[in-house]
Amino acid sequence: MKIAIPVKMNKENTALSPLFGKAKWIAFVEDETINIVPNATHGGRAVVEWFAREGVDTIIFQEMGLTPYEMIKSIGNITMFHAGHERVLLEEVLAKFNANQLTLIDDTNIGEILAHHEKKHPHKH
Repeated sequence: MKIAIPVKMNKENTALSPLFGKAKWIAFVEDETINIVPNATHGGRAVVEWFAREGVDTIIFQEMGLTPYEMIKSIGNITMFHAGHERVLLEEVLAKFNANQLTLIDDTNIGEILAHHEKKHPHKH
C-alpha cells in the first residue's frame, strides 16, 4: 500500500494541508515509512497524474475539487479517505486510518466535501 497525504511542511508530524493540488509538500507513506517530498506539480490534475505514476493506491485529504475527484475515480484503483476539516497532524491521521476511523469517500458523500471546498476556494469554471 502506498498512501499520499498533502501536508503543510517538511517536518516530522506536520499538519495536513487543507489544499490538495496546491499543497507545498506531499507525505508518501509506504511500509510504515514516511517520506515527505516537495510538490513540484501545479494543481489537482497534475497531482493526481503524479500520484498515479508513483503507484499511490490511497489518498488521505482534507479538501478537494471536483476535477481531481473525478480523475481519481476514473483511474479506478485509488481509494480516498477524508481526514475531516479541522487541523490534524500527520501522526494522528495515520493512527485514525489504521484504526479505520477515517471516512471512505465515494459519490454518496463527496458532495459535502466539494461544497465546503468551493465555499473556501471558489473556482471559476
